[in-house]
Amino acid sequence: MHTSAANTRVGQLDFLLVIEAVLQHRTITRAAQALEVSQSALSHTLTRLRTRLGDPLFVRVGGEMQPTPLVTRLADPIGRSLRIIRDEVLSTSEFDPATTRRVFNLCVGEVGAFIVIPPVLRLLRERAPHAHVSTLDTRRQDIGTALEEGRLDVAIGYYPELKTSVYQQLLFNRTFVGIVREDNPRVGQRITLKQLKTIPIVRAPSTIAINRWLDNHLRGQLETSIAMETPYVMALAPIIAETDWMGIVTEELIPAFRMLAPLRAVSLPSDLPKIAVRQHWHRRFKEDPANRFIRQVIYDAVHEA
Repeated sequence: MHTSAANTRVGQLDFLLVIEAVLQHRTITRAAQALEVSQSALSHTLTRLRTRLGDPLFVRVGGEMQPTPLVTRLADPIGRSLRIIRDEVLSTSEFDPATTRRVFNLCVGEVGAFIVIPPVLRLLRERAPHAHVSTLDTRRQDIGTALEEGRLDVAIGYYPELKTSVYQQLLFNRTFVGIVREDNPRVGQRITLKQLKTIPIVRAPSTIAINRWLDNHLRGQLETSIAMETPYVMALAPIIAETDWMGIVTEELIPAFRMLAPLRAVSLPSDLPKIAVRQHWHRRFKEDPANRFIRQVIYDAVHEA
């Protein structure tokens, strides 16, 4: 090792490591090699340690460095201390997907649970067959804190209000469409903004972005009425099928809704926003192997589905 590198390294040497190395190898040369520093750097550190403790620590006897009574007394507690540091502080248990039984806590809403979780579970069975997923519909205002504290591993959805301490990754862009009963006489294949102002709408409070768009475009503008609100997005299918009302849902739900009730999709005004669905995690867990693993599973699952 070059002298400059050795000096940098020796400035960081723990005195416990120096005593341990000389005790074990009994020569400055071999101890320096074990610590990967130069002999002169180790000698300098040993000199400073002798001054600090007021004891020679090691005395050359023949061709070896023999410990003084002080070092002999300290040998056992030094060994115990270093074992604790190595075993309980410095060593991190490796995350092994093949054997882990970890439960990953994911925050996901009703629509996300329907669309994202099934492919995630399929891929998780392949990569971590003993792991489990728990889906938590956490209140929006609590998501950031839950991610920071580790009560949530990942939050999946549209959460533009999360703080900068939360990292995010785009999963996909969500497009919305209208749904009406199959034989609805009032609505064709496409609806204009003017028509949208006249048709009763069934709204789900959980579809935050769509509700904001409706409020911005239609509030105080006339005849538009919210015919009904339901907290259950999947309940829109049977409700719409029995009325002349319209619902607004993510395009990915249309095949499932058609299996539940005789419905058809309606194209909405072109300025309707596309929503970026992202996965979010706290910066505390950015490099955590388990957190990185489940984030990769989620990303791959939605792109392979």
